[in-house]
Parts: sequence; structure tokens; C-alpha cells
Amino acid sequence: MMNNIIKSILVLLFVLVFAGKNYAQSNNSLYRSELAEVEVKLREGNFPAAINILDQILVKYPTAAEVFYAKGLLLGQVGNLDGAITNVEEAYKIEPLVLYTNYLVELYKSKKDWKKAVEVLTAARAKYPNDTALARELLSILGFTDQLDQALVVYNQEKDKGNHTDTLDVALADVFFYGNKNKEGIALLLPWSGKSTLSSVYGRLGYGYLNEKKAKNAIATLELGVAKSNDASLYLDLADAYKMEGKSKFTFDALEKAFKSTDVQYVHKYRVMLDLLGVENKSLTMDQVQSLANTLVLVHPRIAESHMIKGEILWKRGNTAEAKSMFLTAVGIAPNQIDAWRMLINVDLVMKQVDEAIQHSKEGLNANPGNPALLYFSGLAYLAKEDNASARQLLEAALNNSTNENKYLRSIIYGSLGDLYHKLNMDAASDVAYEEAIKLDSTNAVAMNNLAYYLSLRKLDLEKAADYSMRSIALEPKSSTYQDTYAWVMFQQGNYTEALKWIEKALKNSPVTSVTLIEHYGDILSQLGKTKEALKQWQKALTLADISEKDKLKIQEKIKEKKYVE
Repeated sequence: MMNNIIKSILVLLFVLVFAGKNYAQSNNSLYRSELAEVEVKLREGNFPAAINILDQILVKYPTAAEVFYAKGLLLGQVGNLDGAITNVEEAYKIEPLVLYTNYLVELYKSKKDWKKAVEVLTAARAKYPNDTALARELLSILGFTDQLDQALVVYNQEKDKGNHTDTLDVALADVFFYGNKNKEGIALLLPWSGKSTLSSVYGRLGYGYLNEKKAKNAIATLELGVAKSNDASLYLDLADAYKMEGKSKFTFDALEKAFKSTDVQYVHKYRVMLDLLGVENKSLTMDQVQSLANTLVLVHPRIAESHMIKGEILWKRGNTAEAKSMFLTAVGIAPNQIDAWRMLINVDLVMKQVDEAIQHSKEGLNANPGNPALLYFSGLAYLAKEDNASARQLLEAALNNSTNENKYLRSIIYGSLGDLYHKLNMDAASDVAYEEAIKLDSTNAVAMNNLAYYLSLRKLDLEKAADYSMRSIALEPKSSTYQDTYAWVMFQQGNYTEALKWIEKALKNSPVTSVTLIEHYGDILSQLGKTKEALKQWQKALTLADISEKDKLKIQEKIKEKKYVE
């Protein structure tokens, strides 16, 4: 999908090429064909070629302000902020349009160069003294950078010019709210309540009241705002106020009205859904959250994230097949949506549809070649298929392509390589992979646990194994798997009393009866001289459905010998 900046450039080029230039002084007819070629290159996604054509135009026509501006837009899009600033500044020198000023300010804001943004706006206000939008933008930046005194100067200057409006007061109120001066912000906006039709008056007032923990005032103000402005986005603020009051039904009703409105921007609805999916959500039931997700899909059916959110909720509620359908729809809409592919492959694996996971991995990588996250999940799919050679190739490719990725992703890739190398009896490589995973992410409990367990099986570095195992338990205190590992490390150290304590914790916390847990329990009891109880546990392990033939033979030998056998 074409982003907003590229759309802006194409619109600009359309105006220049087809509509005739109505805001610049030079005649662009001399380079109209070159601009048309720039449009072609942009639609092809060939940014370097588009920039090259613009450079050629500027060599021949060095006073073409709109071409400098177009180049600035394009450079800003590809992340070259300094180059964008240089070109937009040149455009402004040639022709000081407010259009150029606004983009220049946005570029400086992107660089967090607030001083330069203020300088540009101050100069523009001197040139365009009646443009109140410039003053409001300047107020916003001054407030954000804690320059209240300067903001008040700008505000009073506008009032002295006769530009005292509700929008100006909203801008100054924001400055007060930035500075935690809620009472001042409320006092400034209160005279407009009931008189203004500007929704932001009521939204900011509601915000101020909520900061003061005055939910009832916020509700009354926001309800009045809905009536006066007919702006459905205020229902989102109303939901926050009702939430503060602990009124779940009213909270849901307000959100539902906002979600059903096509006037409320999708990004705001998306933010609400992310909050509701978080662990802190205690305001709505899962049925209510599901209902909002259903509405989101109905109102915004062509946005992939709508289907992803609904799929995630269905997944959490155990509706795996329906969740898969949502993720399939999401990747159909946006094949470049990596998270959608990730969720889809994950669902395939949980449903034990390994061949489908592999097929979806191939499709995802075809649309996003070399993506490290998709290479990683593709590797997991082949691991589930027990095609270790393909899994190794993909996981190592994921690692090689992850240099610029976050540490979390690199850590889990190393962790999975540790698992794979262990399966391939590459113990040294496995240990190194786990160590790298832990270095990258000190909260990677899975890597810590697995390294600890495999060291214990080999009776190597048992002190290190104990340390890693205990660290994993500290991160996930209720994990029966991690508790079993620590019990086995203690067993290998000969500390059977401590091992018994931890294996019993593991059994208590385990959601299912595991062959490994029961066998380890018997082993520990045997070493403590409790042969009768050990035999009972080994006999129990033999009755479990998930026991392998190898484990069965080993346990039968222990029963026959009436003692622990390695």
C-alpha cells in the first residue's frame, strides 16, 4: 500500500503536470515531461531513479522551488531527514510558502530538533502574521518542551491581534496539560463549554477532569460535547470516564458507538483494542472485547489488523479454527504483514497441521524474502516435521539475516538453534547457542532451562546448570517444567532431599501428568531408599498414554532391578 508521503508527492506531481502550477512563480511546462517520468518511477517503487530525475531537472532549473520540495518529500520518506531538510529549506528560500514551512517543521520534529522547529515557525509567523495555524503549532511545541512563559507570549500576541478563538484556547490548554497544570487548562476551556461546536474543547476538558479524578464532571462535559459537535470520537473519552467510575456496561456502550462510527479514525480504535488485549484489562469481559473486535472487522473489513486482532481474541478463547480463518484473511489483504504470517504459522503448528505450516511459511517468505522472523517460524515448522536439515538451513538463515533486528528475536533464534543442535548431537554448538540467547535476552527462561537440563543430562557444569535453572524459575515461578529441571540438577549433584522438594513442587504445578515427571519422581525416591514408593511411581509412568517405547523399556528395567538405573 502506498504511504501518505508518496501519495503527497504524486498529488503534487499531478498538480504540476496536469493541472498547471497555480502557486509558484516559474513556468513548469519546460520540465513537465520529466515530472511525469518521476511519477512513473514512484509508482514502480524506484526511489533512486525518481530522485535522479529530480536532480537533473534542478541542474537545468535551479529556481524550481516545487521540485526541491518534491525531492524533500521523497528523501524524507526514505529516512534521509538531513537531505530532506536541505531541499525543503532551498524551496522555502526561493518561494516562502506555508506549505514548505509546515513540512520543514515536521522534519525537525522527526529529528527532535525543537529549537530549529521553533525558529522556523517564529520566522513564518513574522511573514504570515494572520496565519493562526502557525501560532497554534508553535504553542504545541513550546508546551511539549516545557516553555510555558514563551507559550503565553505567543498566546497573548494572538489575542492582541483579535485572534482569540476556541482553537487558540485549546492549543494553550494543551500547554497547561503538558505541564500538569490541570486546573489552569480547565479554567481556560470552561467558558467555551456549551458554546463551542469544536469537539477538542470537550475532549480536552474531559481529559483535564479525568486528571483531577473528577469522572462525573468528565462524563457530563463529554456528553455535552457529543451533542454540540456530533463527533463520535468523544465516545472514546467517555469510555475512559465510565471506566474510572467502574461502570463496565456504560464503558462498553460508549466504545461500541465509537467503533460503529466510520468517522472515528481506525488508529484510535486499534489503540483501544491493544489496551483491551493487555493483561491490565479489567474493565470489559472477553465477550464484550470479542463484540468490539467483530464490529471492527465489519466497519473496517479491508484493514488486515482488524482481522488479526479478532483472530488473536479467538485464539485466546480457544477458537483455534476461527482464529486461523482470521489470520488467513489478514495475509490475503496484506501479504507483507509479518505478524499475520507469524500468527498463522503458529496456529498451524498448534493444530498439528505441519504441512500447512510449511506451505504458509513458503508463501510468507515468497512475499517477504529474507525476513528473519518468517525464516525463524519456517524453521520451527520443519522442526515439527522432523526435517532437521531444512530446519537447520532456515534457522541459520534467520540468524544470518537478523543482524539489524531486536535482541529478543535474535535470542529466540539462538534458543531454537540450541534445541536443534542438541537433537543433532552437536552438544558444543548447542551450549554456545543457548549462551548467546541468554546474553541477548536475560529473560529468556526457555534457553536457561534447556541449557540447564541438557548440562545435567551430561553431568557437566552442574553449578552453572543450577544457576541457570534457578534463574528460569525466578522468571516463571509456577513452571513445572523448570522446577523439574532444577530437581534433576539437584539429583545429579547428589542432593536428593532438595531434588525431592522440587519434584513435588513440579508435580503440584503440572497441568498434565507427564511421563518424565513421574519417572524422575520415582528415581529420586529410589535414591532416598524409598523403593516401594519409587516402584509405585514407575508403574504409574508405564500407564501413561504418551510414553515412548524407549522410555517404557528403560522404566521396565528399573522396576525389574528395583532401583534407579541410568
